[in-house]
Amino acid sequence: MLFDQFEVRVDPGQFIRWPGGGGFQPVELLVNGRGLIDIVREVELPHALREYDERLAAGGSTAELGKRGALAGSYLYPNPGSVFLPSKNLLGEAYAHGFVTEPDDPLNRKSLLLQCTCGITDCWFLLATIIVSDDRVEWSDFCQFHRDWKYELGPFVFERRSYEAQLIAPDDAQLTSASPG
Repeated sequence: MLFDQFEVRVDPGQFIRWPGGGGFQPVELLVNGRGLIDIVREVELPHALREYDERLAAGGSTAELGKRGALAGSYLYPNPGSVFLPSKNLLGEAYAHGFVTEPDDPLNRKSLLLQCTCGITDCWFLLATIIVSDDRVEWSDFCQFHRDWKYELGPFVFERRSYEAQLIAPDDAQLTSASPG
């Protein structure tokens, strides 16, 4: 089987600083050499354009809606605590989103891949089902928690050993986090 390639990248130059102080170091997730945000943006763009046009037709203003299509791929990469071991987030642990859902809702079993640009993760976030087996890790069933958009994305199947090697934090990375001010 030909596996997809998974890589994490920490660029201290991309440290997010909040206006009131603090911030965090996002950890870029790459699939087959491409940033996950770029991949997701392409898939979300038709949905974002349609939603924008519908809201505009329903009386929304361009001042309120912002730039057409801007909602697509509007994420930050997750913080180090959601990526690197001992976190189990990228090993299939369900993300505790804090919203009231039915106990059997499939959203309750998905893992966090991307978070909101405002710094409050639950504001706007992307989830996926992550299944870990003896020799592979699979990402599938992608969803935007706050939209019922259909994602023609994946599944991505990674070789488990090389995938888990990416989840070991680099010694020289600035991996601090703080809440937005």
